[in-house]
Amino acid sequence: MNLNPSTAQPLYMQIRQMLKNDIQEGKYKPDEQIPTEAELCDIYQVSRITIRKAIEELVKDGTLTRIQRKGTFVTSSKFQNELLSVSGFSEFSHQLGMIPNSRTLRSEVIPATADMAERLQIEEGSQVLELERLMYVNERPLFYDLAHYPLTRFPDLEKKIARDESTYKILKQDYETEIDSNDKIINVIGATKDLAKALECDVGANLFRIVKIAYDSHDRPVHLSTFMCETNKVNLTVHRAK
Repeated sequence: MNLNPSTAQPLYMQIRQMLKNDIQEGKYKPDEQIPTEAELCDIYQVSRITIRKAIEELVKDGTLTRIQRKGTFVTSSKFQNELLSVSGFSEFSHQLGMIPNSRTLRSEVIPATADMAERLQIEEGSQVLELERLMYVNERPLFYDLAHYPLTRFPDLEKKIARDESTYKILKQDYETEIDSNDKIINVIGATKDLAKALECDVGANLFRIVKIAYDSHDRPVHLSTFMCETNKVNLTVHRAK
């Protein structure tokens, strides 16, 4: 397909379709970086403004993903995250056949706010572990997680969490606690500057914001977590009960 400057269709839309065809035909594969804007200008013999508009359209429809300081990549196939699942990130990764990887950004003991206390059914001001982490898949950040665990129930958890194991595994082995159910509240927000940096996405990119309260088999809250992930990377699914 060649550019046709005499048609009513703008050049950037023609280039958008050419790039999309190349991706569908396998010239550029999922997670693969496409040529730079300068290289695409040489390939198509058009201005950088035209190339930039074509790329912006492909980013908007989820075909391409910009990663700060790295470049523009073909978007990975979406991960399926079952909303009713009670598994943690490590278990979720294993279900996908991948090795989980996470990085702790901050681990701090803080007093529970009124909102935390109400959700975790603890006294306001009592100690909770605030754990800020990034979860990676294929060496790229998929989830930002801000979690809170009541230390009145899980003493010394802040020390044990440093073992770099699945948090749910530590809860089961060290505290005989298993997650049995959860409540989730989901909305979509725009990525702030800090979240965009953490998740390697554009400022303002659409993010799922998932607030989860996990419960044990006695309906006692185990933790309160807020997950963030790009909407173009994850499908949130619900399967009907059999």
